[in-house]
Amino acid sequence: MKTMTKQYILTSIISLALAFNATAQEPSSDAVYRNQVKEYTLNADGRWTYHYSHTLGINTYFAFNSLYGEDFIVYNPQSQKLKINKSVTTTPAGKIVPSPANAYNELLPGSCANAPSYNHMREMVVTHTALERGSVVDFDYTLTNAKGYWPSMAAGDVLSMNSPVDKLTYSISVPVGTVLNYKLYNLAQEPVITKAGGKTKYTWTITNIPAALREDFRPKEQQNRPRIVFSTSKNTADAFKSFVSQPAFALNTTDPLKAIAQKVRDEKKDELAIALRLQEIVASDINYYPVALAQCGPGVREASQTWQENGGTEAEKAILLAALMKAAGIEAVPVALIPACLSDDKTINLLTIEKFLVEAKMGKKESILLSPLQVDTYDEGFALSRKKVIKLLYGKPSGIESIPSASPSISLKGNLSLDKEFKLSGNADLEVTGRLNPCFSLVADSSRVKKLLAGAFSEKSIDKYTISNIDTDKTIVAYTLQGKDPLKETSGLYFFEIPVLSSGTEAWHMTELVSERAEPLEIPFIVNESYNYVLSLPSNMELISKEVSIEMKKDFGELRITIRKNGDKVDVLKSIRVKQALIEPAQYEAFRNFINTWNSRKFPK
Repeated sequence: MKTMTKQYILTSIISLALAFNATAQEPSSDAVYRNQVKEYTLNADGRWTYHYSHTLGINTYFAFNSLYGEDFIVYNPQSQKLKINKSVTTTPAGKIVPSPANAYNELLPGSCANAPSYNHMREMVVTHTALERGSVVDFDYTLTNAKGYWPSMAAGDVLSMNSPVDKLTYSISVPVGTVLNYKLYNLAQEPVITKAGGKTKYTWTITNIPAALREDFRPKEQQNRPRIVFSTSKNTADAFKSFVSQPAFALNTTDPLKAIAQKVRDEKKDELAIALRLQEIVASDINYYPVALAQCGPGVREASQTWQENGGTEAEKAILLAALMKAAGIEAVPVALIPACLSDDKTINLLTIEKFLVEAKMGKKESILLSPLQVDTYDEGFALSRKKVIKLLYGKPSGIESIPSASPSISLKGNLSLDKEFKLSGNADLEVTGRLNPCFSLVADSSRVKKLLAGAFSEKSIDKYTISNIDTDKTIVAYTLQGKDPLKETSGLYFFEIPVLSSGTEAWHMTELVSERAEPLEIPFIVNESYNYVLSLPSNMELISKEVSIEMKKDFGELRITIRKNGDKVDVLKSIRVKQALIEPAQYEAFRNFINTWNSRKFPK
């Protein structure tokens, strides 16, 4: 017994020791930035440098096998000079291992592949060696921009990383007397301002920055994360003036471009049709170089150069499209799209541009926004509510304008009948607006209105249709329906699925929502969606589903679901309106219940 007791105690101690040891070693994250430094320094002659360094602690195998085994720096060797100051790994045993010579490799960035005009770009790949759990990577480099390469020193830095940051030192140094416009988002901290050596230095020391979460439906603009946006330009117009003073923005055209524009104008008499055909040529026939402005710099080529090379960046394709439209007699201008969350107009700069579009004026009607990268089915402005645009007019950019808010809608009403052989007939009236109205494709081919009912009724069930309105704001169509096999049979029961359009909330694919989330949820687009049916049943069939009456009203929206039996008829109403794109964490539980109710199979779907 004595021996057994000792063995039992020993086993217990070992078990406890293992349990405590496992808990102690369980990391809260794959890695952690123990210290991170970002320093911007503007010199009196216009050159400016960006100095970056970090001390990164590795906690897991995943961290060094997949996340942090290498660092990548894309730069332009024609106008930027890169210097790697330090790249060493300290092992858990304390051994310091510098990255060897073959750990530094310059490559052509993937974004510049098949882009002849950008084959001078380089990507420095720094491989970190001697990595294991518990090791620490110290990495430090400086990137110097030549005089005149950028019109001003500026940035739009989101500060959260894939791993938490214990301490970030962020500083901006400018010559004394130089204007510095800056704005902090989601941070309530003023910089420490010092003056020395003819420079004014602004320094923020920020601690405990949490890792950027990877939850589904996270905010697209990262507007919930800490961010610093700054510019040494006097204002936004000053920040963009040098950029739009390049010859490319004069939208000059050569004879080949004029010939293309004239050919399209001869084929398409309507201005919208001309604009869409030119968009198709630029989007489909001209290669896209996915080289970001932050990588290649602010220089853009003229429309004729992009055409001759058969490829260009998004900015260059926007310039080409605007130039072709201008040659075809359409008033057009390339525009820069700015995130809606940037509220301080003075700090907006070239590095805050989200994408480039073309604004085209269709006769006396309002202007539309078109993408140079894809063939649009609707005015891009309907999908960009509250975002900001700057017209890139030659030599003089416009002021900042906000895109009006637009709530797309679906209204589908139908009178449907089932006969004794379970065949479906009836009629349906559809009205769609905003981004759910593919007006451009319908103008090109009106028979595509059949596809508007996708998800609700198949094209084969549409006997005929009548279009009463097609324009950029609204499309209205009446359908006559004849369908077979609309019911699904299971164990002698027949189920009828209430028709809904696949382009509405179905397109969100929000079928599963986690029980909790830490950051706001952003829905793909706000919507006002309504279905109202009267279903007539044959004498050999009766409704066994219980009558339903549900109504929910919340700050973010409202929904209503009703099923009511009325003799041999069944009245069904299913409607949802979501008027708030961003759902805050405090609203999430209510929103989850709201969407789950809408998607529930207990109710008509």
